Amino acid sequence: MDIVVDWKGIYNPKVYTHLGVTMRSIDRVLQMLPTGGVLSLIQVELESNGELFSLLTLKNLLERGETVFLFLYEPFRVFENNAMNVGLNVREHLGKNLHIFDAFGSVYHLPRSEKGIHQLSGYLDDSVFIIKLREWAVRTLESREWRNLWIFTYTSTGVCKLFRRPYLVYRMIWAMRELLLESTDTRGTVLTLSEPECPEISDLAYVTSDVVIETHVLNGRRVGIVTKGPSEGTLLELFGGE
Repeated sequence: MDIVVDWKGIYNPKVYTHLGVTMRSIDRVLQMLPTGGVLSLIQVELESNGELFSLLTLKNLLERGETVFLFLYEPFRVFENNAMNVGLNVREHLGKNLHIFDAFGSVYHLPRSEKGIHQLSGYLDDSVFIIKLREWAVRTLESREWRNLWIFTYTSTGVCKLFRRPYLVYRMIWAMRELLLESTDTRGTVLTLSEPECPEISDLAYVTSDVVIETHVLNGRRVGIVTKGPSEGTLLELFGGE
């Protein structure tokens, strides 16, 4: 088990960058995932900082040269700033080994011109969004050869903010993963959810995931508990010293 640091309940994202964050837990989590499998990181308690752990996982993948396609359901600026808090400069990877589908910017018609950011245009309701997303996915997959691809979400919780019928939309989005698997060499999928903010989709995440890790605060420690997968019942220290 990794070394424990007593965070004393203080929430300050930048503290992890200053004190150093263990990569061992991240490596251990990724090793649990079978090739092409699905991992859900479910933030059960907001104070557990599960979203920060997911961003550190993204940082780990990008800095070791993996190609990541990220589905973004939050404002790009929020994502960029939160990533910076864990030492990840999104723009250094954008258009290189990081590609983003900007669902938030598409729904709210906030165009972005940065290379590596993809959006839908025109009128979008729940049904139209799904139709256009599938058309976009087919075009994008045919545009190049995607190899060793990781699929990431930040955060799936945003579906509840963007759509009238979030559960239905999320199911339809999830169904398109089969298209990705047929057309790409996919290493794995990492879903990030915050259960208090969007409980509707947590059950779907459990059903569709090979590994589920719930993040909690136990006795002042921020931990992940494996609740589905071969290592079920394992407790992981999310943040700790090297």
